[in-house]
Amino acid sequence: MSEPTDMDLVREFADRNSELAFAELVRRHLNVVYSIALRFSGNITDAEDIAQAVFVILARKAPGLRDRTVLN
Repeated sequence: MSEPTDMDLVREFADRNSELAFAELVRRHLNVVYSIALRFSGNITDAEDIAQAVFVILARKAPGLRDRTVLN
């Protein structure tokens, strides 16, 4: 069985409020989100806050994301 795509996980979260699906999205993308936030902010605490905000926004917008959306 193939691994679910990011959008499969987004749909699972949006449709069924699956915490496991969202946790997998965070696991896949947290390092890159945090790294970019740290590079731009230059501050560990700010980077942590930014990374958290990114995933909060993703959770809020998940129901409206189209299938062709790419999470990178």
